Amino acid sequence: MKKTLVSTKKNWKNWILQFSILETTGFFPEIGHEIISIGAIRLNGLHACRSRKFHQIIRPIRPVNNQTLRLTGLTKQQLMDASPFIEGFTNFLEFSEGSVLVAHPAKFDMRFLRAMLKRWKLPDYEPHVLDSQIMAQWLLPHVKHQLDPLLKYVGIDKRERHHALNDAIMTAELFQFLLSKAMNHDIQTLDDLYTVCRKQQKAKQQS
Repeated sequence: MKKTLVSTKKNWKNWILQFSILETTGFFPEIGHEIISIGAIRLNGLHACRSRKFHQIIRPIRPVNNQTLRLTGLTKQQLMDASPFIEGFTNFLEFSEGSVLVAHPAKFDMRFLRAMLKRWKLPDYEPHVLDSQIMAQWLLPHVKHQLDPLLKYVGIDKRERHHALNDAIMTAELFQFLLSKAMNHDIQTLDDLYTVCRKQQKAKQQS
């Protein structure tokens, strides 16, 4: 799959951002854990009034344990009636065309998606990616960088967690707060933000 065509020179007001969250049956796709839900919200220039939402339940190959069902709120019947991964991911690609993917943390989502694509013998997925967790490490170093502590610190109303679309919406609200702080550091374009995030990631790896 070709890299999504996105101008990294555009001012943030013209960004098309897609905040995506996966719900999975575990943490390790390499040993057979699967994606069972994808949630996303797409914002044009960070305006909530110009948003589109996406929620896709994915039918897994293996049975899902009761703990995962309780955590995600999904039922066995919903999973049985859901689309297979290839169809669900194709719908997701159509929804995300031309946007920058934002996730928290993005490393987990991208690792999982690429492992699933490899399992299904599909081409790799190469979107432009921003990691809101790395942004939080840079801008809010005194706050724990998991989603829940950040939502509490920022004062974002907490929706039901471990629902892919709800988590995507809360990530979008968190990103809006982080971007407002980043603008105080003269962040104007995606290139500016990529540069800062790369430096933050490198500093964390060396610490």
